Order: sequence, then C-alpha cells, then structure tokens
Amino acid sequence: MSHSPSRSSRRGFLGGLASLAIAPALEVALHPKLARGATAVPKALFVYVPDGCIPQLWHPSGSETVFTLPAMSEPLNAIKSECTFVDGLEMFAGGATHEGGVRKVLTGTGAQSLDVWLGRQSAAQVPFASLHLGVGANFENGSGSMSFVGAGQEMKPEDNPLVAFERLFGTGSTSNSAAEALRKRQEQSLLDLQIAELSALRARVGAEEKAKLDLHLTAVRDLERRLQSTTAVAACSTASFNGSGFRVIETDYYPKTYHREDRFKQVGKLQQDLAVLALACGRTRSASLMWSHPVSPTRISEARTTLNNHDASHYGSVGSASAQQFVAMKRWFMQRFVELVQALAATPDAGGGRLLDSTVVLLCSELGDGNNHDHRRVPFVIAGGRSLGLRPGRFLDLRGRGPGGGSVAHAKLLVSVARACGQAIDTFGYDGQGSGGIGI
Repeated sequence: MSHSPSRSSRRGFLGGLASLAIAPALEVALHPKLARGATAVPKALFVYVPDGCIPQLWHPSGSETVFTLPAMSEPLNAIKSECTFVDGLEMFAGGATHEGGVRKVLTGTGAQSLDVWLGRQSAAQVPFASLHLGVGANFENGSGSMSFVGAGQEMKPEDNPLVAFERLFGTGSTSNSAAEALRKRQEQSLLDLQIAELSALRARVGAEEKAKLDLHLTAVRDLERRLQSTTAVAACSTASFNGSGFRVIETDYYPKTYHREDRFKQVGKLQQDLAVLALACGRTRSASLMWSHPVSPTRISEARTTLNNHDASHYGSVGSASAQQFVAMKRWFMQRFVELVQALAATPDAGGGRLLDSTVVLLCSELGDGNNHDHRRVPFVIAGGRSLGLRPGRFLDLRGRGPGGGSVAHAKLLVSVARACGQAIDTFGYDGQGSGGIGI
C-alpha cells in the first residue's frame, strides 16, 4: 500500500513536481502540526451516506469564501462555518459503480482503508484501534463495507448500538472483585493459547496465508490489549446514552429491531452519540459510521418519500418526481450530519476546547452522480479540525485542476486527512497524480 511516510526517491520528487502543476488550491506539503494547538490529540470520524448525489443540486456555487448551497446540501448551512466543501474530486482506478466505489472511497484503491490505517497508528494509546458503526449497514447488503483491514478483507460495522456500547464501555463497573479477576485470567489464558497456535501455524504456511494470519494475530492482540487495559471508563460519564430506552425486541427475527425502518432515525442517533462518546472518552481515535449501504433499500418516512434511496437515486432527469424524493432523502441525511457536528462542537475535548476542533470529520459516498453510477464529482465534505490546522468555512472548486485539465484524485483528500491527523504521508492508495494532498 503506497502510504509510506516521506518517500524521498526520484519518483517521489517527480510526483511532487507533478502536484505543483495541478493548481494553487492543491496542497503540496501541508504540515498541520505547525498550526495545531499543543494539547490537541488528533481524531478522525468518517461518515458514509448512500448512492451519491445529483451533482448540480449538491455542490456549492460561488467563491472560496462566499458560496451558496443548493437544495440537497442546503441543510448544511447550519454548520457552514464548520465545513469545507469540495467539488471536482474523482475516484480513479479500481472497480466501477456502487461496489467499486465503496471499496475505494476510503482505501484510494489500496489494501487498507484510512479509518483502519489511522487507527493502527494510535493503537498503543487507546483501547480500541478503530470503531466501526452502522445504521442498517448490514441489512440486505450485497455491495459491501467501506472499511478494510487488508486487501479484500472488509471490516463489517456493528449495527446494534447496544452491542457496540457494551463492547466499548462494558457494564461500567470498576469493581476488582475476585470473580472479575478470575474471568480476566481465563480469557487471557485462551488468548495466549490462540496466539501460540497462530504463531506456530504461521511458520508453516506460504506468504499469502501469512498475510491473512498476521491480520488475525493483530486482531487477537488488540483484544488482549483491551483486556489488559486499565483505562478508567468511569471517569467519562455515559449516563446520557440511550435516553430514549431503545431495546432489541426478541421477537423481531427479520428484520431485527435495529434494522427496522421505523427505528432507522433512533438507531442512527444512538450510533452518532456513541461515536462522539468513544472519541471524547479516549476509547478510540478513529471511528466510522455507515448510514445504510450502497444500493440502499431504505425508505425514510420522515422525509415523506415513497421510494427507497437507491430507486430514487435513479432519478432520470433533475426535474423528475424521483429526483425530488432523492433530494428529500439527501436533505434528511444532511440534517443528521448537522446533529453530529453540533454534538461534537458541544462536547469538551480532553485537551481543552471543543471535541470538533480536534476531530477531522469526513462525509463521503460511493458515487458521484447516482443516476449515472459514476465516480466523478463525488460529494465530499470535511468538518472540524481547527486545532489540527484545517480552515473550515470554505468551498474548494477543483474542477479542471487535475492533470490535463481533468479531475483531481480523491486519494489526495485522503492524504490531507491523514496529515491533519499527524501522519506525514505523501500518497494513500492511488498515486496516479503524484504525491501531495489538497489544502483543506
């Protein structure tokens, strides 16, 4: 995977020259640490919404600092000063349509997704390397997840917020009872045995099998580290979580309670709350949240629509009834994003200031134009990150700023997000446009 730090070879030098030619708006060597507050610990949150957009009804118009949001993105006016909007990004190479888009939106066609990779960089400092949450993300999903731990190896998000909460925070007990100590010793013994068996097997298999075993060993060691962690969960209050009293109804066989459309908003609110809690409480520094999935079957009654999201995304013409429903659903998703960003802004950061200012939030989708199934003008929005050197409240129109007057590779945005999180990398996955990021 081509994200090794600071490649100083001739290839890297020439790649740097190529990026210089793209446009003044592109970042050649952004070092957020220079602008970052001394106590800001970088965090990242990746939010997915399904099936692309209608580009002319999504992307802003105007200048970098004076711009207007059209119908689909208009709800984001409530947090406009906290966001950077980007037009003109294209996802190159890799697969096509929904399946190809979701595989490369966070990988840049590399083996590992940015949420997983960033999590690995801080794994020694937190109980959970990365957190992956879903809202119906696994329900009738044949198109896949956006998170990957290795080549072709998806990280499936957890759709049940109660299970996710229990994994993150346990029962909340700080008791050091004999029973708890015995349980930990028993679990540690099982992990020791599994690690020994996997290590012995690794010595007897080929390179491809070794790579798969290494990923499994990493997961087992992450579990071992969490078991041994002495992080004080009680120091961070979780009392406000699930104030609505959500519970999983045992007789809900299909769909499960957390997959029912009438619970979609409630489960989404819980998952957003959980992402904020996890970042604020130091349980992880990298989290992702998938609202539904590509080819989304979800209907949103609150948006007063009758079509499911995917059917509406095949809107035909901008003035069609299907387009109106697609706009209504996208607006609904943006209202949820507003709530998330406002929650981050209202939450204190452990290092001082707002949690939003030490968190880079990336909103993404797997398509550009949902009707055309293309990967051009993909809807990306970045929120937060002021303490990490980002400058929100702007619109970056990069159309025609790529090589030969074409689009700019979205992988450059992934580079900029990684750099804002303190990682000195030049490329991430796709490197067909050389090195460097964009000036977010």
